[in-house]
Amino acid sequence: MARKGLEPSHDEHVNVTPLIDIVMCLIIFFMICGKLAKDINTQEVTVPKAANSQELGDQRGKLVINIVKPALNDNGQAVGLPKLLLDAEEINFGQLDAKLRERRLSSPDIKVTLRADEVVSYEFIAPVLVACAQADIKSVHFSTVLEN
Repeated sequence: MARKGLEPSHDEHVNVTPLIDIVMCLIIFFMICGKLAKDINTQEVTVPKAANSQELGDQRGKLVINIVKPALNDNGQAVGLPKLLLDAEEINFGQLDAKLRERRLSSPDIKVTLRADEVVSYEFIAPVLVACAQADIKSVHFSTVLEN
């Protein structure tokens, strides 16, 4: 007894729904990654120029501290204090020591990259360096741009 197979269908379509799902997930993933990268290396900071500058190698466990210049009034004078951003999270200078100690405990080999605006005076950079030393962070790098 011969079996009858299924009759061939002339109305075959490719199901693209899984492809669309994957593409949408990738789009969302890259949008989030781009936002995080922009937040960490904020464009509000104009890093100083340096004659001797080296590109840093592997920066796993890197912690980025941005010191953003304060707002300026009409006369070009600073109004208020500079903003302190710890991995894109705005904190005040009093919280910095505790946050650095917390990060140091979770990652003993932490590396800090300090991005201070070129117009920020040293009086606002020194407390950050002191907090890094008190948290026993051994690797602190200053972000600069190579002078032409």
